[in-house]
Amino acid sequence: MPPRKRAAPPLEEPPTASKIPHEPKPSEEPTKSTPDSATPAISAAVLTKLPNMERQVYTLIFGAGSKGMWMLDVRKQLSISPNVATKVARTLVSHGLVKEVSDVRHRSRKIFMATDFQPSDEITGGTWYHDGRLDTDAVSAARRRCQAQVEKLGAATAQMIHNGILRDEPRAGYTIDKIRDILKTMVLDKVLEEVKSTGEGEFAAVRSGTMCYRLAGAAQGGMMEGIPCGVCPRIDECSPDGVISPNTCVYYKKWLQMDF
Repeated sequence: MPPRKRAAPPLEEPPTASKIPHEPKPSEEPTKSTPDSATPAISAAVLTKLPNMERQVYTLIFGAGSKGMWMLDVRKQLSISPNVATKVARTLVSHGLVKEVSDVRHRSRKIFMATDFQPSDEITGGTWYHDGRLDTDAVSAARRRCQAQVEKLGAATAQMIHNGILRDEPRAGYTIDKIRDILKTMVLDKVLEEVKSTGEGEFAAVRSGTMCYRLAGAAQGGMMEGIPCGVCPRIDECSPDGVISPNTCVYYKKWLQMDF
């Protein structure tokens, strides 16, 4: 009897993807963090194209950022003459690298700033200035709205006044910081009083110990309410002999000429 043939061994299945051992990949190089795009960086390509003096002036002005730099300070730091400074500044402006901006604190000064930056509030005067001039109409409108809220609410915090304005006039668009600026001027002008709440009586709606505002005890209205000093955010910098002075303020002179 012939020997029985052995069955052929089963074919070996090719390993599936799930069974293939995973070979570790070489570790990827960590992503390098990019510099903060909010802070402009001076361009090396621009610097290489500028002549030596223009490069020095541009680097100095760029380093001043959003505050800009007074040309007299540039001249002092680089020890250059007025003619050279003026020529270099004009060249940089013509190349679109530098711009001249107005400083509300020092209108006679020439302030230069790299075009990569926007002037800070310190330079422009902030919210209540437009083209370097105090926007008295906008300030007066905000004051009326604030006073209307205090008359309606009684003693109220800045937040309560802000919420009331947004509720009554959603399109007004004031931020809480704008309202605080206005309230501060109204206190200086003695239209409002800044007081600490007792939590009782007229202060019932305000938590005890919280600073709030109420109508000043003196009679409201009259000629003193319209004085421009009360709405000027630069009142703390104003002095008879200073750059900001009643002697040079066009708004103060107009107020003196008004017929009350």
